[in-house]
Amino acid sequence: MKSVFSKLVLLLALTTFIATGCNQQAKKSKGTTSDGKEASVEVEQFDAVKMKDQIVEIIQNMPKTSEVAEMLNKAGASYIIDLTVPAEDAERLMTTNQLSLGLGMFAFDFEYANVYNRTDKVAEIGEIEKGIIRELGLEAELTSSEGYVERIKENADNADSVNYLVTAAMNHVHQKFAASDRPDVYALAVIGGNVEALYVLTQLTLFANDNTEFLNILTNQKERVKTVFSLLELMSGDETVKPYYDELKPVAEIFKTNETMGEEQLKEMVPLIEKARNTMLQK
Repeated sequence: MKSVFSKLVLLLALTTFIATGCNQQAKKSKGTTSDGKEASVEVEQFDAVKMKDQIVEIIQNMPKTSEVAEMLNKAGASYIIDLTVPAEDAERLMTTNQLSLGLGMFAFDFEYANVYNRTDKVAEIGEIEKGIIRELGLEAELTSSEGYVERIKENADNADSVNYLVTAAMNHVHQKFAASDRPDVYALAVIGGNVEALYVLTQLTLFANDNTEFLNILTNQKERVKTVFSLLELMSGDETVKPYYDELKPVAEIFKTNETMGEEQLKEMVPLIEKARNTMLQK
C-alpha cells in the first residue's frame, strides 16, 4: 500500500511539474544584481497561433507567387526545369519547418510549370505536395473532395483544364490555411514559395543574354521582398526560424537601399538567395 501511495505522489508531483513548466514563460539571464543574485527577465515564448490574424493579413495582402512565373513567360524566358526543386529533395525534409518551407517551394514550381503548360510536371509536383501535406498531418484538413491532383492527371492533355484546376487547387489551399490553426505552417510555406520564385527569377536574369526586361521584373519585386521579410521578422521569435531571417536580411537591405536593380545588385543577391534556398532544402 505504501508503495502504491508513493508512486501516486510521485506521479502527481511529476504532472504538476510538467504542467507548470509548460505554462511558464522562458527566463533569459541578465547577469547578477549588486547583492550577487542572478537577475532575469520574463520573455514570452513565440506563439504563432496568437499571431494568426496578423500572419493571415500579411499573406492576403502580398503579391501572388504565380505573378513571377507569368511575368517571366511574358518576357520570353524559357521554362528551365533544372531551376526547380528536384523531386528527390522532398526526402531531405524532416522537421515541420522544413516540410512547410518545402511545401511552398514546390507550390511555386507547380505554378511555374502550369504557366508554361508543362502539364506533366504539374501532375508530378502535385503528387509530391500531397506527400508533404500527409507528412505534416494536414491531409484531412487540406485535401479537397474535388480531387484536384487526380483531375489534373486525368486532364494532362488539356492545358486550359489544367490551368483552371491549378488555380482552384491553390485557392483551396489558401482558404483552408487561412481558417486553420496552423499559421506557422502557412507562413513558412508562403516564405518558401517566395524564396523559390526569387531564386528562379534571379537565376534566369543572371544567365539571360539580354536581361534588361528581367531586371525590370526584379525591380518590381520590392513589395514582395518587403512583405516576405516582414513575415520572416514576425516569425523570427521562433529560434528555428531565425536563421532564415538572418540569411535573407541582406537581400531585404539590397531592395530597401536601391531604387532599381542592376547588374551590381543582381550579382550581390544571387548567392544570398541561393544560400537561403539551399539552407531551406537542407543542402
